[in-house]
This record gives sequence, C-alpha cells and structure tokens, in this order.
Amino acid sequence: MANLNRYKFTFGDKQLTLTTEHDNLFMEEIERIAQEKYQAIKEKMPTADSETLALLLAINALSVQLKREMEHEKVEAELASMKEKVLKKNVTLLDLDELEELS
Repeated sequence: MANLNRYKFTFGDKQLTLTTEHDNLFMEEIERIAQEKYQAIKEKMPTADSETLALLLAINALSVQLKREMEHEKVEAELASMKEKVLKKNVTLLDLDELEELS
C-alpha cells in the first residue's frame, strides 16, 4: 500500500485534514488554487455563505474537469484516426515492395 500523507489546512471556516498519496508540495499548490478560486467566487457573491461558496467551487472544478476530459477524448480519437491512416499507408507501401520482389 502506498504511503499516505495527512495534510492539514483551513478552507473557508473549516479546519480540514486530507489523507492523500500526494506530497506536501503538491497539496500546498492545491490549497493555493482552492483558496484563490474560493476568494474569486466570494468576491462575486459576498453575501453567500461558506457552504454555498464551496459547492460553487466544486461545481466549477467539475465543469473544468469535464471539459478537459472531453477535449482529451477528442484528441485521443484524432490520434487513433491518424495512427490508422499511417498504418494503412505503411501496409500499402509494404504491398508495393512485395510486388516489386515478385517481378
């Protein structure tokens, strides 16, 4: 089993402890981004409670993740298509080489 790291930080009004496989440097960057995004939403909605802000942050993060996954799938499909085209061209070239050998 991988070594687990316990990372503590404050988010909104809550003291949190996360158990993760990531090191502190990685988690500090996650914390920085989460705080930055949380503050940006808080500035746009100053009267919202911390729970609402956290939910909006989570929904925004999931939206970004879904967009990236869709883009990744598109790139993967394009790559598969290109590989197929290259393989077809290589087969055609091989067939021509074999034809020359038969002559």
